[in-house]
Amino acid sequence: MKPKKNQKQDSTARQERDFFQTPNYATDLLIPYLPIGSIWSPACGEGKIASRFTDRKILQTDIVTGFNFLKDDPDFQFDIILENPPFSLKRKFFEKCISYNVPFALLLPVDFCGWILREMMSDSNQWLIPTRRIDYITPTGRQGGASHAQYHSGWFCHGMNLPKQITVVELTNEMKENI
Repeated sequence: MKPKKNQKQDSTARQERDFFQTPNYATDLLIPYLPIGSIWSPACGEGKIASRFTDRKILQTDIVTGFNFLKDDPDFQFDIILENPPFSLKRKFFEKCISYNVPFALLLPVDFCGWILREMMSDSNQWLIPTRRIDYITPTGRQGGASHAQYHSGWFCHGMNLPKQITVVELTNEMKENI
C-alpha cells in the first residue's frame, strides 16, 4: 500500500497538476438537472464547460486572467456556479461556493472523504455520479486511451434538487466519444 500524499495547495497560481479540462460529455450529464439562470464558471481554464451552453448567459473567470476565485469577489450577478475545480483545492472551492448561497455543481473525485461525508448529511447536497469514469483532458491534451482516469468522479451538487441524494446516470462508451 502506498501512503497517501496530499497535493500541496497553492491558491495563487495555476498548477499544471490541477489543469485537467472537462470533456463535453461530463458537462452534458449535468445539464438536464441545472436550474434556470446565468452560470458562472470561476476557474474556466480554456472554457470547456462554458462551451456546452449556447442558450444561457455564461460568465467566465480564471486565475490566469487575473481573477482568483478563492480571494476575489465578482462584480457581476450570477445564479449558478458550475466548475471542475483544481482537485488540490476542492474543499476550499466548496466552502467558497457555499458562501455565495446559490446552487452549484463541482466536478470532484468521488472519494467520500471526511468533509464530503459530513456535507452529505445536509439534504441540500447531492451527488450526480456517472456509471463510468470521466477521462479528463490532461495538461498535454491527451484524453482517453492511455490517459484513463484512475478514480471515479461525479458532480457534487448543492441546491440542485436532484431526484435522490445520490443519483446515478448512465455514461456509455458512445457518449464518451463526445470530448
